[in-house]
Amino acid sequence: MRLAGVEPGVTRVPVVIFSFDRPEYLDRLCAGLRAQAVVRPDPARVVLMQDGSVSALTGHRHGRPGLIQRSIETFRRHFPEGQVMAAPRNLGIAENILRGQRHAFETMDSAVGYFFEDDLEPGPLYLAALEAMRAATEPFADRVGYFAAYGAHRDPAPGPEVGWRQLGHHWGFGLRRDAWRRIQSRIGDWWEEIRRNDYRARNRLRLFELWRRREAAVDGVGEDAATEVACLELGLARLGTDVCFGRYIGVEGEHFTPGVFRDLGFEGMRWAEADHFAFRPLTAERVAAIAEAAFRQRAAWRREKLEPLIARLAAERDDPDRAVTEAEIVALWHLMLDRREVPPGVIARHAGKTRLRDLRREIVRMREFQRQTGP
Repeated sequence: MRLAGVEPGVTRVPVVIFSFDRPEYLDRLCAGLRAQAVVRPDPARVVLMQDGSVSALTGHRHGRPGLIQRSIETFRRHFPEGQVMAAPRNLGIAENILRGQRHAFETMDSAVGYFFEDDLEPGPLYLAALEAMRAATEPFADRVGYFAAYGAHRDPAPGPEVGWRQLGHHWGFGLRRDAWRRIQSRIGDWWEEIRRNDYRARNRLRLFELWRRREAAVDGVGEDAATEVACLELGLARLGTDVCFGRYIGVEGEHFTPGVFRDLGFEGMRWAEADHFAFRPLTAERVAAIAEAAFRQRAAWRREKLEPLIARLAAERDDPDRAVTEAEIVALWHLMLDRREVPPGVIARHAGKTRLRDLRREIVRMREFQRQTGP
């Protein structure tokens, strides 16, 4: 197997893997990276960003320590020379990705990084395809954000010619340091809101309200969505391939269930198999066209869909991050502690000052509440 223009060998680009508690997925990812047919990773420059189990913010246990330890052991079995960056606490997906990118771009001082979540299984030419994309986009580096080679899973091209298309999810992607810095400079308000809570408890209503400040927006509020919005604002193209060089295997995870996985068409996803592949030439016009088409599509969604979505969310759920009122404090003391009167100091300390979410958390940790409700 070969890919035109890509010489066999070992890439010096660091390969950073994000892992939590799915060692069986991680095993397939690592096995796929070790089985690369043309471009292999440098084993010493493969890094595991292993998230922890218990949140430092809330004390909530998000994962089982045994599965986390198995993930580390799985990585070390495949890459004994690699580096394990095990977080002592649970960071959540977004913070784990951020520290992995900082490690590649700042600690390792690399101008480019290849980043993999544990649920993208690379085919034998995946790194070769990323290398081809990196070389092809170099003349337009200031206009390209993410690039990935997992392809158009619903209607993939068979090859051998590989075309360029709009990228969907950020799975198994390449990213340059300069683009990363520009992207991060645009999402400070998103980070501020995300860091109020555990990532899994993120306030979707408030996060969608942030999109009101943008000309173009997306129908999500996670890390992928925030960085996509930044790319839209910056005019950065996110480039994918029409040929599949890998496959998504995340049947279960933060955003997927077996039903969602099947409904979105990932069940039959396969990477293309041929003796050789060749990318179509990439031009400045093609890069600009992909970026502009993405902006038009997302600007239309912003105009037509954002406000109805915010209205529906606001009608369905209260905002747990707003300041609690005196009446709500009285109600909470009654419903959770069976008290008809609230100590005056409690009202003075919390009314109009403390988040509803935080006061609830404080109450359930009180000895009085635990004594009355049991374990």
